[in-house]
Amino acid sequence: MRRWSKVISMINATNEYSHLKWPITLASVLTTLLAFTLLLSFRSDSWFTYELIHIDNKSTISNTTSYSRLLEYGSVGLWRICISRFDDSSAKCDAWTRETRPHSFNVIIILVGFALFLSNLTVFPSWGLSILIVYNSNHRYTRHIVGFIWILLLLTLSFTILLMVAMLLTALTQFSSPGKFIIDTKYLFFRSGDGLFHVAFGKSLID
Repeated sequence: MRRWSKVISMINATNEYSHLKWPITLASVLTTLLAFTLLLSFRSDSWFTYELIHIDNKSTISNTTSYSRLLEYGSVGLWRICISRFDDSSAKCDAWTRETRPHSFNVIIILVGFALFLSNLTVFPSWGLSILIVYNSNHRYTRHIVGFIWILLLLTLSFTILLMVAMLLTALTQFSSPGKFIIDTKYLFFRSGDGLFHVAFGKSLID
């Protein structure tokens, strides 16, 4: 009981960094959430979704031959492209994106990869800083707290820049959203997918 009362008194102790307890804790939670959302985007096969409409192809419906607009839809990700058709809802995925990825996509995946790495590096200092501030009775950890704050600032600045550049390059790709292409008798529509949303959400957390 005495031990718990001592811990509570340390947590409630006033020191020159006590006013940072809650902002740093909030930053730690956001940093952890950012790392998780970037991980989802990095593994996503759905940075863009698309629909492809053929307007003059012949198809067979209910054993009768008729002219119909054939619909193809799917998603384009960092690693694979997944395709479905109007008469077959099961998606077929292959490594086309990885093997024939546009040049800008190669740069984007490198930038997002570095941002993911830095955001994960930032998780430990952010939580370590929160703990040090909470237990900084008698100003014992002032030097460590200052060091952690500088580490957090530098890492946060780094992956903020990386994510901003990645988003800028994404907007310049041929899959930019919303996008619409007309190729002969094919109408192709691109939209933002879940993976791109995760990157944008992660960027908004640190802005």
